[in-house]
Amino acid sequence: MRSVVLNLTLLCSLSAFAAFDGDPLYVNKVETNGASFYAWRPFYSSTVEDEERWRKDYLWPLYTQKGFKDEHYSRFLFFGYSTDFAEDTDRHRTWVIPFYYKGTSANDEDYFALFPFGGNIYEFMGRDKVSFVLFPLYGKSQVNDVKTTSVLWPIGSKSSGEKVERFRVWPFYGTSSLLNEYDKKFVLWPIYNSVEYTNERNPGGGFILVPFYGKVVTEQADNYWVIPPFFRYMRSEDQWIVHAPWPFIQLADGEMKKRIFWPFYGKKELGTLTREYWLWPLVWNNRTEYAVHEQRRKRVVPFVHYQTDVITKPTKNYEADEVISKYWKIWPLMSWERNFERSRFRTLELWPLRNTLGIERNWAPWWTLYQRINAEDETGHHFLWGLYRQTSSPEQFEWSLLKGFAGYKKTDNSRHYRFLFMWFGDEEAKP
Repeated sequence: MRSVVLNLTLLCSLSAFAAFDGDPLYVNKVETNGASFYAWRPFYSSTVEDEERWRKDYLWPLYTQKGFKDEHYSRFLFFGYSTDFAEDTDRHRTWVIPFYYKGTSANDEDYFALFPFGGNIYEFMGRDKVSFVLFPLYGKSQVNDVKTTSVLWPIGSKSSGEKVERFRVWPFYGTSSLLNEYDKKFVLWPIYNSVEYTNERNPGGGFILVPFYGKVVTEQADNYWVIPPFFRYMRSEDQWIVHAPWPFIQLADGEMKKRIFWPFYGKKELGTLTREYWLWPLVWNNRTEYAVHEQRRKRVVPFVHYQTDVITKPTKNYEADEVISKYWKIWPLMSWERNFERSRFRTLELWPLRNTLGIERNWAPWWTLYQRINAEDETGHHFLWGLYRQTSSPEQFEWSLLKGFAGYKKTDNSRHYRFLFMWFGDEEAKP
């Protein structure tokens, strides 16, 4: 359990305070653990976490490079990708989605494709291999032992494998079979659909005829529809569901609990997740349970975001009900967050999401007019991009105006004054 909390600590610290500095244009920082951050914002930034992991941004999100061990990855906007994998293999890829694909697969197979004219692509969208000619005229794909051939996609398609058989001429007719699991069929989709479950765990079957009636009865559950998909009743040993009509009224009890009166109010509980809303999609209240802590999130989209992480099971270092992190944002005005003994307040907050690292590294300092950071016994203030800075702790107090044009520093044993970027005062006062 302690490792989970330690991971949470690391996540909070990285997401909340990574690579943030009061100077919006230039920063050059080296941490005691060897990590470094260098930037001329927003044109370029370089982050080195350790000897194996690094990242460079060029006018983010225009172009990004990053590396981990022997792997190198590049991205241009959201459609150009290039990856070089481990040095002991020839595996690599260069893609400009959706037009250009070139690379070498994990099995040392070279490939090339120019969309929509034709070619081969390996390791694409969950498929081992994709081949096409004049898409959507003709195409083939493979996942493990299942091979699919399509003609005028998505109209004609046939798949076959050791346990799988699928055929369709959409939307007129289609079948799908998984050995010892099910046989499915549609006619004039979505008007008629039928299924027969052939597995020993839950045999049975039925059909749905839209918009009139549907019934699927298995050994473990009974499902009935009237004017499908609007009215549904489902009953099993540990679950019941009523839609009357969907999506406006949805009720359920059992493993999943649901009370939805859309769009006015809705609540769903399933496993460790609870989601609740009012006036969808404006007001949300979510709760997620983890091994030793619980995360609670409240949102008024897009203006208010509030989140807390609370310990639910006592550990060596934490008591039950102890709040280990808290965060709130009033967009686009301000935000405040605390992770253990460190907190930060800042204004403005023009980015609507929480601590997107690319924004933190390259853009956020430009619109941050003021920030206050509390770390253990030290408090720092940064105003107007650091033109005025102030730091105080039990050992010393210091302020600076116009980055050294004027300033003052006090410790227990000395007083220093700064004017025209020059220091005056005691070298060190005697106790």
